[in-house]
Amino acid sequence: MLIIRDDYVSPEDNLIEITERKGIGHPDTLADMLAIECSKAYAKFCLKNYGCVLHYNLDKLYIGAGLFKYEEGKVIKKSNIIVNLNGRVTNTMNGEKIDLDNIFKPVIKKYLKTVLPRLDVENDLTININSTQNTKRDYWYSPRDINDVPDYKNVTAGDTALCVAHGDFTFCESLALYLESILYDKTADGYMSPKYKDIGQDIKFMVSRIGKKVEVTICLPVLRGCYKNDMEYDKIIKKYERLFYKSLDNFDNPRGYQVVIRVNYKDDGTIDKYTLCIGTCAECGEEGIVGRGNDGQGLISAFRPHTVEAPFGKNVRYHTGYAVSFMAQRAVSRIYKELGVRCMIYAITRNRNSLYDPYVFYLSVDNKQDEGKIREIISSEFNKDYLDKIFEKELV
Repeated sequence: MLIIRDDYVSPEDNLIEITERKGIGHPDTLADMLAIECSKAYAKFCLKNYGCVLHYNLDKLYIGAGLFKYEEGKVIKKSNIIVNLNGRVTNTMNGEKIDLDNIFKPVIKKYLKTVLPRLDVENDLTININSTQNTKRDYWYSPRDINDVPDYKNVTAGDTALCVAHGDFTFCESLALYLESILYDKTADGYMSPKYKDIGQDIKFMVSRIGKKVEVTICLPVLRGCYKNDMEYDKIIKKYERLFYKSLDNFDNPRGYQVVIRVNYKDDGTIDKYTLCIGTCAECGEEGIVGRGNDGQGLISAFRPHTVEAPFGKNVRYHTGYAVSFMAQRAVSRIYKELGVRCMIYAITRNRNSLYDPYVFYLSVDNKQDEGKIREIISSEFNKDYLDKIFEKELV
């Protein structure tokens, strides 16, 4: 049963707010997005070949451990970047072998080549499809036929889990997402392709606000080989600082916040030397794992209620972390856009129980005046027939 209460408090209304965004090239973000792309690729393969999504979960993907150095004017690879696709995946159907390498490896290479154009995905990348089919349920990951995939017809929640989503974004949250977006173009596949060749993609945006003053700290890597000395390095940093400031001309600021942007500044006022060869700290030993970075809405908002239930790589058909998060985000976004009501939803499902009627279902709003319309939106989004209708187009 849905409970609605008018007790929503936005971080925007607090004296202090802090929001972080790990950029597209951060190892944790790479892990999240690779898990999503692999999940979608596998689901599409299953739908095309078997008419249903087979059992899988790919939410333990790892990327990192590479080592690249800049020596005598050249980028030298010491060790490959590693991608381990960990998780349980159905690899046979009715005795027919499913070529997992052929599904996952091209997707991983395509995504990384797009977002990290300096990476030679054929020679500088090691991909391990580290999947198992171990389970106490007979035929769960090796179905004899479609009858061994019970959620094909009767979709139930695949986990006991909590999902949380908010419909509005504060100025600070929107700003963190916006400042990164100006550095990229979107491809036909929906991937983010870098516009600029002298900076990497492992960028962090930390946005803090005290009262009316907003301070944005940006950690921006300059690519080796794009500058000859400290003066040229500083010139590149200043160029992007001006670009970020200029972009504010196109960003709504209805509350009149004073925005200060600092790129690579240390406390003593000097510019820190943050450099990379490829564009991600995965090239210098850092590691990324699904669920350690941004939430499902792309941010780490310190003053928002949240859950560690990461949606990335989870089964698109029945896992609470993906399917319920999807429905929840659509619902609260519609409530805000259509009714102007700021809100946050909390939904808990029980394993093998209803995916569409969570046993704890709570919506916090800042205005209950349109409660009837709010309930209509929730009912239309948490709806099996509707989800089935849009499943392949929207979720996959």
